[in-house]
Parts: sequence; structure tokens; C-alpha cells
Amino acid sequence: MTQAAIYARISKDDGSALGVSRQVKDCRTEADRRGWTVRDVYVDNDVSASSGAPRPEWQRLVRDVEARRVSAIVVWSAERLTRKPREAEDVIEWAEKYGLALANIGGELDLSTPDGRMMYRIRGAISRHESEQSSRRIRRKFLERAEGGKPHGKVAYGYQRVDGRDVLDPDQAAVIRDAARRLLAGESLRSVATRLNETDRLSPRGKKWESATLRQILLRDRNAGLRRHQGSVIGRGDWEPIYDEATHERVVALLTDPSRRTNRGATISHLLTGIARCGLCGDAVQGPGVMRVLPASGTQPRRYGCRQCFRVSRKVDDVDAVVEAVIVARLSQPDAIAAVVSGDPERAQVLQDQIEAAQARLAIAADSFAEGELTGEQLRRVSSRLRPRIDEWRADLAACGPTPGLPELAGPEAAARWASASIEVKRAVVDSLVSVTIEPQGAGRAFDPANVRIEWR
Repeated sequence: MTQAAIYARISKDDGSALGVSRQVKDCRTEADRRGWTVRDVYVDNDVSASSGAPRPEWQRLVRDVEARRVSAIVVWSAERLTRKPREAEDVIEWAEKYGLALANIGGELDLSTPDGRMMYRIRGAISRHESEQSSRRIRRKFLERAEGGKPHGKVAYGYQRVDGRDVLDPDQAAVIRDAARRLLAGESLRSVATRLNETDRLSPRGKKWESATLRQILLRDRNAGLRRHQGSVIGRGDWEPIYDEATHERVVALLTDPSRRTNRGATISHLLTGIARCGLCGDAVQGPGVMRVLPASGTQPRRYGCRQCFRVSRKVDDVDAVVEAVIVARLSQPDAIAAVVSGDPERAQVLQDQIEAAQARLAIAADSFAEGELTGEQLRRVSSRLRPRIDEWRADLAACGPTPGLPELAGPEAAARWASASIEVKRAVVDSLVSVTIEPQGAGRAFDPANVRIEWR
């Protein structure tokens, strides 16, 4: 008695699996008509035969054929079995080697004859051609939608889909904007996620927020209204952005910084990270947590170290103590409150955004230089164009005051208020009031506070 295998497959299933169920039912009827005993049923549901994706049940069928556990295959159509000419030749070889019979609904393909094999090959070639044409049309359709700025796929967190268009979800968009703001202010992903969980806000999956989920959302170009297609931004989308491109650039630069990713979950904990400059080469002196990290080793504590020349470094605690003493002394003076409460806060925010965006571009350029993607001359050209602008904006920013949190620190209780302030507030105050330059010092010499140059903006 002929031991038959039923193979059923459908490329796209609506979730009901009705497609393969109908195939199996019809194939059983065909096997009964031929007097074949159905030994087993093999079903690859929602799997393409031409995409290259694994087909577990097809592989199981191959093993059973080669072990001679089945001597016939019943399929709804030959195209359900395979669309690859290479696999079609395998089936023909089975017929020649094992005497395998192949039946499809409404007919039989006699693989024992040259004409039957030719017809099977022709049908396979036609099916392959149709599959490739369909894929080409789909790709073209996706490209046209992308070029038109249309959304693709599931609606993203921060939006809701209304009549085929993505519109802002006010609550979710507010979550993303606030997360970006906190991140740029110096908070870690873990800290921001913790804050969200404390407010009982759920992630897109309806669970508690995790750093990885938050990072993935903040890296999306769609947040800035940009349409990505096949790995590249090709234009603007037809949806409202959650925040502007400058903010997006700063967020991406921060989240993709290699040194930050080696310290996942840590909050920014040093006063002058990304603020102080090297007195030897003028590059930013980076402390632990954001860019270049000089970790503690042996008896050597953590240090601020220059990522450009690697020749200037100072103990974090020594430098911070000098800068904090100067800042607190100024905030404690009688005229401090009057000096910091006036200004144009809206203009200050614009300038701050411009400064941070330029700093992000500098960081990206420095990373590209380190990876060999930019020459030293190219890096110098970028730096020479951006640094004067940053200095100009900083000067304008100083005239706009006040920096958020600064008025609350100024006054007779400045020392106590400074001690209890968050690192984010301290950094914002330092960055708005002074420039800090760490001058070179001979190796082995004791720390000299005079080598920390502080200039008021």
C-alpha cells in the first residue's frame, strides 16, 4: 500500500490558518480517491517557499522521503511544494531514485517520464517568475509610499493611526519628549525608565519600561518626522514630528556613543563631563559616563582625560572641588540673585539647543576620526567651523539667563543648596556661568589648583 505524505503551505496567513486547513482537506480527499494511505501531514504555515526562510516541515518531509517512510506526496498544487528550481530538481531525483509519486489536486505529475519532468520544471519556472514579479511590484509600492512620506508597518509609539494617517498621540508623544529632555540633561536611560515606571506609564508592550525599549524608541528617525526606507532616510514623512531634527541629532549622538554603551544604566555623575576643555589641544576633556572614560586602576582614581591628545588628565575630585568652590562663592554674594534672575528664557532655550546640536556634531566627527572615517584635516575643518559658533552662542546665552535651577541656588544658603542639588542642575549652572580649561602639568607633580583655569562667561 502506498504511504503518502500531505504537504500544505501558505505564504501569508490571516491568523486563522484556514488556507492550509482547506489544502489538507482537499489533499486527503485526493489521497482517498487514489487509494493511498496518508501516513503523515506536513504543514508550513505562513512561510514562503522562495524567500529562503526555514521550512521545518519541508525539512522533515525530506528526511522521511530519503528514509523511504513515504512513497508519494499529495499537494494542493505543485507551487505549494516549492518555488525553487533547485528543490524541484530534488523532487525529480526522488522520483528517479525512490520511485516517488507526486499528485496535485485535479491531476498527477508523472515524474517518471521526460514529458512529465519537463512540465514540472516549466510549472516551477513560471511560478518562480510570478513570485519574483510580485516581489518587485511590492518593493516598488513600498518605495513609492516611502518617497511620498507615508508611514509603513505598525503604528509607532507616540502616534495613533487615523484614516490611514499617523497623528500624534498626545500622552505618548509627551513621554518621548520628556525622556529626550531628561536624557540630554544628563539622566541615564535607566533613570528615565525608572521615572516612567513610577508614574505607572506602560511601555508599548503594556509592561514596565526597560532601558533597551526606551533607547530603541528614542533612536527612531520618525520622532523627528523623517521617513526611513531600507536603512536610509529619504525625506520627510507626512506626520507631525514629536521634536525637531536638532534634538534628534543630539539624542542619537548621545545614545550611539560607544563609551556610553559600555556603561549602561549608569547615571551621569561627574560635574565636568563634556564641559571642561584641554589646555593643550583645546579638545573637550571627558570624564566618566559620557565620552572618554579614564577608569580607576590600582591606586589611581578616576580622572578627566583628554580624548584628543591623551596628555592631560586630572583627578575628578580635585578638579570638581576647585570649580565648585568658585561657583558657590559667586552664588553666595549679595548681588547673585539679581544677576541671575533677569533675561530672555525663550531665547536662552533656542541658544542652548543650538549649542547642544553643535556639540553633538563635534562628538560624531571625533568618533568618525577615531574610526578612520575622517582625516585629521577634515576633523579640524569641522571643529574650526563649529567651535566659534558655540563660543558665540555661549556668550549670547550668558546674557539671556537665567539657567533653569540657578535662581533657586543663589543667595546666602548657596553652599547648602548646592550640596543638595542634582548633578543635572549643577552641570547646567557650571556650563552657563563659566568655561573650565584644564592646563597641562608635569608628570608626578602635585595637583595645583592654578592649573584649572576658570573664566566667567
